[in-house]
Amino acid sequence: MRPSIISVALLASALAACAERLPTSPTMTSSSGTVGLERSGALRPLKGSCTTTFSAPPFPLPPILHQIDTGTCNLTHLGLTDFYGELDINFAAGTQSGWRRLTAANGDELHLTVAGTNAGVVGGLVSINAQLTIVGGTGRFAGAIGSARATGVATLATRSTSITVDGWVNY
Repeated sequence: MRPSIISVALLASALAACAERLPTSPTMTSSSGTVGLERSGALRPLKGSCTTTFSAPPFPLPPILHQIDTGTCNLTHLGLTDFYGELDINFAAGTQSGWRRLTAANGDELHLTVAGTNAGVVGGLVSINAQLTIVGGTGRFAGAIGSARATGVATLATRSTSITVDGWVNY
């Protein structure tokens, strides 16, 4: 027996109504008319800059220094964020590794690991080149993945670092 066209149409309508909607473009997110992106699993650019500070290192420098960095970043998809990170710096090898936490204004966190190099001190400046790997977060960044390059300069006299970030995030 052949199902009627009406039955097939009703079944198709019911299945379509139950299907998960996957946004592919910006949608209205507030009554003020601002446009925001809903979670779509798309690769998004992660670009911007960070300014951090760190405590004065002991002298003479130890072979490996555990450093805590705090500061702010202004990054795409996060806006103005709080920055906190811990880093192990191996002066003899010229390497660094650790983790970072970026906290957006609404409290959502993006978690990253970092591995890179730091050139020796020249004129009180240390050149930094690091690979950031996004390993999740909280809120809209839960399960986030991504990668970015961080380049910058640490100034020992002011105990500050200026970093430029260029990469992508998927959340």
